[in-house]
Amino acid sequence: MGKIQDINPKGKNPKLNLKEVAYEKEEKESIQKNKNFIYKKNSSVTEIKDINKDEEKKKYIYIKGTKFNPPRFLGSLVRLGIVGIVIVLIINGLNIYFIGKTVQKDVSSSAYEGYSLLVNAGKSATKIEFDKSLDSFNKASAKFSEAEKTLWFISTDKSFYSQNAGLGPAINNLITSGKYFAKSGNYFTEALEEFNKLPLYFVSKNNPETGKTVSITEGLKKGLEKTELAIKEISSARDLLTKVKADTLPKEIRDKIALIKSNVDDLTNILESTSTHFPAILKLLGDSHPHRYLILLQNNDEIRPTGGFIGSYIILDMNDGYIENMTVNDVYDIDGAYGGIITPPDELKDFTNNWRFRDSNYSPDFPTSAAKAKWMLQEEGGPGVDTVIAINQGLLKNLLDITGPVQVGNFGKLNSENYNLLLTYVIEGKIWGAEDPKHILKMFIPAFKDQILKEENIGKITSQLYKALKQKHIMMWSSDTEIEGLFDAFGISGRMYLNKADEDYLSVINVSQGWNKSEKFMEENITHNTQIDKYGSLTDQIIIMRSHQWDDKLVNEWKKTLKKYNLGDLPDWLIDVLGRGNNKVGVRIYVPDGSIFLESSDKSIEKKFDNDTKKTYFYTKMETSAGKSTSVSVKYKLPFLLKMEPIATYKLIVEKQPGSRGSIFTKVVSTDAEIKNFATYPSESRLDENGNIIYATNLVYDRYFSGIWGK
Repeated sequence: MGKIQDINPKGKNPKLNLKEVAYEKEEKESIQKNKNFIYKKNSSVTEIKDINKDEEKKKYIYIKGTKFNPPRFLGSLVRLGIVGIVIVLIINGLNIYFIGKTVQKDVSSSAYEGYSLLVNAGKSATKIEFDKSLDSFNKASAKFSEAEKTLWFISTDKSFYSQNAGLGPAINNLITSGKYFAKSGNYFTEALEEFNKLPLYFVSKNNPETGKTVSITEGLKKGLEKTELAIKEISSARDLLTKVKADTLPKEIRDKIALIKSNVDDLTNILESTSTHFPAILKLLGDSHPHRYLILLQNNDEIRPTGGFIGSYIILDMNDGYIENMTVNDVYDIDGAYGGIITPPDELKDFTNNWRFRDSNYSPDFPTSAAKAKWMLQEEGGPGVDTVIAINQGLLKNLLDITGPVQVGNFGKLNSENYNLLLTYVIEGKIWGAEDPKHILKMFIPAFKDQILKEENIGKITSQLYKALKQKHIMMWSSDTEIEGLFDAFGISGRMYLNKADEDYLSVINVSQGWNKSEKFMEENITHNTQIDKYGSLTDQIIIMRSHQWDDKLVNEWKKTLKKYNLGDLPDWLIDVLGRGNNKVGVRIYVPDGSIFLESSDKSIEKKFDNDTKKTYFYTKMETSAGKSTSVSVKYKLPFLLKMEPIATYKLIVEKQPGSRGSIFTKVVSTDAEIKNFATYPSESRLDENGNIIYATNLVYDRYFSGIWGK
């Protein structure tokens, strides 16, 4: 390949470190699945900025979702300021046209300051600087009142009304609506302040050392009351704008009025969504009735569709925000006691003929797997549950960095560096007895819970949990439709994306079949090539390379650690279990439904259909020994065309596998000579000397790629 040139003529893109997880950057560049259009630029290739970027570091974060999430919602508060500036322009135009420059100067000055303060208030709210936010909202309200007083004579001058019917009231309505905007923002900031206290309340209530008996649900209800007041005020703003008759206004102002009304409607819908979804949290906290959770502890060193193998699980009861009961259980205890026969789905028939609870997470669509886990737990004699949560073991390292070493009985301390080795060694080697090999977990988890639930850890925990949710190391599902709606809104349900008919899609799902913990040593490279011909026909090729990065030097380091805990030597079979053994996986390559198979490097590859997700996938197996690499490729034709009349947008959604630490992903687009590229997203995309677009990143998060092509 020749020299790669940057397609951005104005500057150089920084060199990407694909193995480094740059969390703060990644949060700004998360997948924007609803961005279906990219505007054409004059230059042949340009870059498109993400208008949803938050340039300032958050001190506290609200979880993002599809229908509703605090970060987007707070961004809408900032958008109020933008809408407000448009209103200011309208006011200026009306003043110039009808009132005269003296009054225009006074009104525009006060109104502009008011909307500027709304912008500042929104920014402060997004940074959880509630004192500054409230102060800005109050000042904004005062400025709108000042503007209203400047226009007092419009409301009383009957001759003005007779000569300019509708214009006077229009100005008053625009000014007054700004006051309602400010008051609505004031109430909602107070609501956010109450919501912000919930983590503190939860920790205080569940840590006996604090001695506090605060009511979590009462705090949440206060926040909901403030939200309702905010809805009332924003509704008043909408009603006033509705009364503004666009046909009475000059032509150059009418479109701006329509834009304002649309933005107010959007904001009202978001506030109403807040009121709709937050009561579901009351159920999760056990407000009216105790709420029971099934928590699946998944070991993503042994990769499975929803993250990792289910080795243990927790049954937890929540009552009014208090953890009333918590038991840690070995999955083999309940599976071993069940004598029935359960036929496995096709995806699992490679390694089992009798399905069990430990393999219930068979589908990458978490609601599907979670519902099956709930059913299988009861089928095998376990309790009924309300909500299912999957947590991957990899998250534990980050949380132990927060807590520091955790004392486990007389065994010793587990920390972020040794927990994986020690827990695996004790459990797999049955060091504490064959009848209860996971007894160490039953001691560790309660001790860890007491140490993590301390007030000084709240901020750090929130940050780590937010990352884990976005990276699909934590997913949640509930049989309660209201709660499940909340999970979907927050984007934490693990529901697979349903791509549209004109969208390309990819998700590579690996399922461990080697019965060892080798996945943590695997490096995966995924290349997604797309060829666009002059007729708009699209051909994709997927190349997957997996490399086993085991290093024999680890054995000596492990032996030194085990010696400190008076544990025995490492037998070869246990070294293989810990990661040296061959990595064997079944690979599902999910693609748009209706894709036509063309060729593959693997003659045994199969094209299948997933009845649960309604998706087409190609299935193969890969086995990689320590120090070696293996690869597979598959080529197929997409079931849709790019209709370049004269241009068309190509869109690709890439969903990461839950539990994956982040594959390296490369997207390449090549075209016939007649086809030209006008724009690409993200801005990191590059152009090589052959005219191919190249985008390289990692799959720590879901990804989105798009571009405009034409003749």
